[in-house]
Amino acid sequence: MNYYLSLHVESAKRAAGYFFRQPVGTLLILAMLAMAMTLPLTLYLGVQSSQNVLNKLSETPKITVYLEPAATETDVDALKKMFTEDKRIKQATFISKEDGLEEMKNALDSQDIVSMLDDNPLPDSFVITPVSNAPDVVTTLKTEVEQFPMVESSQMDSEWMKTLYQVNDFVQKVFWFLAITLSLAFVLVAHNTIRLQILTHKEEIEITKLLGAPSSFVRRPFLYQAAWQSVLSAAISLGLSTWIMRTTQPLVKQIFEPYGINLAWRGFTPQEMLIVLVGVCALGILGAWLASSQHLFSFKAKRN
Repeated sequence: MNYYLSLHVESAKRAAGYFFRQPVGTLLILAMLAMAMTLPLTLYLGVQSSQNVLNKLSETPKITVYLEPAATETDVDALKKMFTEDKRIKQATFISKEDGLEEMKNALDSQDIVSMLDDNPLPDSFVITPVSNAPDVVTTLKTEVEQFPMVESSQMDSEWMKTLYQVNDFVQKVFWFLAITLSLAFVLVAHNTIRLQILTHKEEIEITKLLGAPSSFVRRPFLYQAAWQSVLSAAISLGLSTWIMRTTQPLVKQIFEPYGINLAWRGFTPQEMLIVLVGVCALGILGAWLASSQHLFSFKAKRN
């Protein structure tokens, strides 16, 4: 067991030493990989931050239902019961025409205009809060509520909410597209980088194989080199993404604050950082394993 661990420790040290022997080439490779990963990671933070805002919109898509002028207390009680039994409705608040007129007085901050009215022109109404804030669900509920007895019309300002959801959905699709394509690109870059290193040590590897060394012994240093390379580049990209989000926060606040939207960029959680480091490391090791296996297979074919 100790011998097996010592082999891994030695391979990890040899792989780490490569970065000091070729610092310029290493920095260029790390910078290239880090910049490639920074874009999807920054998009991920943007999507998650906007999702937090969308989740807080549960009180926003309220539906105001206006009753017909001839609606009686019996009709109001019947509608209240229907709203209460509908599982799609979280809350239904009744606002009488008198309360509505009082709110209008307070909003206008003037009694003169209201006193000029002979009758109260406002109808009784309900303010409905849906359980779901998904635009499609809320729109369907609004359409069905308009068919209820003694309901004259309904109103809901949801166009901006739909736009937010559409933009968020689009950004999520872009994120997953970039995440998948750049993950494949990362594997290919790791494969090509390790392949070049294998070609540099081609004679050494062939002699080692002729002396009877197993493939795992030959492959192990290159796997550790890919692991070091992946972890370092992932750490750099995490730092770059965090820096970008913090730098752009004042601009984002300036854009969205006038619309009453408090969009605050968030950072990575420790769990997310661990997932990124482990995932990128696995991709790098996969590329190195493919490159080393390809070379070992070619060497075996030549011997046969």
